[in-house]
Amino acid sequence: MTDSPAGSQTEILAADECWKYLRSSYIGRLAVINGDVPEIFPVNFSVAGEILVFRTAPGTKLRALLSGAVAAFEVDGLNPYATEVWSVVAKGRPEPFDETRMSLPDADADREPWQPGIKDHLVALTPTDLSGRRFAVRSRTRWWPPVDFSADWL
Repeated sequence: MTDSPAGSQTEILAADECWKYLRSSYIGRLAVINGDVPEIFPVNFSVAGEILVFRTAPGTKLRALLSGAVAAFEVDGLNPYATEVWSVVAKGRPEPFDETRMSLPDADADREPWQPGIKDHLVALTPTDLSGRRFAVRSRTRWWPPVDFSADWL
């Protein structure tokens, strides 16, 4: 663990722990560059080996993904007791999913996108940079001021 300036302990995650968290999730945020503008899209995804895979339709996201530019993908979450949070970021160059050299996990082969419409383009992101961190959450009383129960509106 490393100390942050605020004194909290942040644990830098090893690659295998990053993949464990990625495999336990199915919602993430995809960041792409659209011309000169960054765009962020919520997406559901699957993990195939050490490749992140998601479906999309023609449009801004697909054009940006296949432009040759690097993309970033972030997934985060918290433990069941909400006492610890984690974040994993994967960066790499997206490419069309190639069924001749990649395969989807059986359980995820038919994962449906949330938004209606035909999304028949499978895109793969093989991370060239994978990083993650985990840290304990401070109690809520430190995040917000205490409630003033003497207020006359109660």
